Amino acid sequence: MTSKEAVHSNKFEIDPLLLSNFFLILILGLTAVMSSSVIHGEREFQDPYFYFKRQLLWFLFGIISFVLFSKIPYSLLLRFSFPLSLVSLILLVLVFFPGLGKSVSTSYGRSFQRWIQIGGIQIQPSEFCKITLLLFLTTFFRDLKPGEIFQRKNLVSIALFVLTLVLIVMEPAFGTTVEIGLVILFFSIIVGLSITRIVLVFFSLLPLAFVLVTQVGYRKKRLDIWLDPYKYKFDEGHQIVTSFRAFLDGGTFGNPIGSGFSHRYLAYSHTDFVMASFVEDFGFIGFIVFLALVLGLSYRIFDLAQKLKTKEAFLLSVGILFLFDIQILMNLYVITGLVPVTGISLPLISYGGSSLVTMMTLFGILSNVLKKENLAL
Repeated sequence: MTSKEAVHSNKFEIDPLLLSNFFLILILGLTAVMSSSVIHGEREFQDPYFYFKRQLLWFLFGIISFVLFSKIPYSLLLRFSFPLSLVSLILLVLVFFPGLGKSVSTSYGRSFQRWIQIGGIQIQPSEFCKITLLLFLTTFFRDLKPGEIFQRKNLVSIALFVLTLVLIVMEPAFGTTVEIGLVILFFSIIVGLSITRIVLVFFSLLPLAFVLVTQVGYRKKRLDIWLDPYKYKFDEGHQIVTSFRAFLDGGTFGNPIGSGFSHRYLAYSHTDFVMASFVEDFGFIGFIVFLALVLGLSYRIFDLAQKLKTKEAFLLSVGILFLFDIQILMNLYVITGLVPVTGISLPLISYGGSSLVTMMTLFGILSNVLKKENLAL
């Protein structure tokens, strides 16, 4: 067999470690949602599997999206990344339009405007924005030369980034804003922008971050709860305190699903705090299995990304990897009390269609990148 024929024969081979870890994490997610949402489904809809069935439906949409984007050449997506980002920007604006945007009020009187409702379907534009913004960041930093970031030709792109972040803050979705900001910082570092300038920009944004955290009522409250959650254990601090209790009750091996012991305290345990309920079911051993799958998947992506031949393929691959890992870390930091509550979901695990389909789409794009480079999927 010639070398050309060998390359062609490997083009559609599936990388077993990457694919198996990815789908095992998805299966863990479906299991976690099914177990943790039974009480809430029964109480709210008289159907213990209401949330699980909806998540399963979104999972099927995610599979379709994964397959579709694994077939679409990633170079084509990069070519249209700017208009796609403009569409995302329009969707972010539409969440504030009466009749389209859906507002949800919290127990402390704050309204969140993060969703668009069309019929019985809710979508969260800030989640889908991660896809388009990551594509556009790849093209922006691919063509960027150190020292030219503030040239006139780049001002429109910078304005797009800033406007996107402002709209997400206004929803408000501060955790998502931080996540996207960290991705931009990550790209800035790996393409070799001046560390001095990066540090200066970081410190120049600290006063704004301080105001956003300490002078906005609900964020100030979240900061107070983080500093002393047990003081608010019968109020807004209930979720984080019962998360600690779930970790304690899970012990080493967890509790049998259906035993009646699990999920007695944790409210809405199938959303952002799903890992706490997962540990309550499967114990520390279950958490180690989850962590091993995530680390295995992350290592495999990083290993393959280093072998990519083009700058844009490398940037897009490590960007998807960083987005995935930083969201996992932010979620785990929240549920263990290391940082204040941010509203960040656990990717591939938490209940929520927009988050699940977004992450599966990103992994579909990743599979296309690796396939085009004859490395994997």
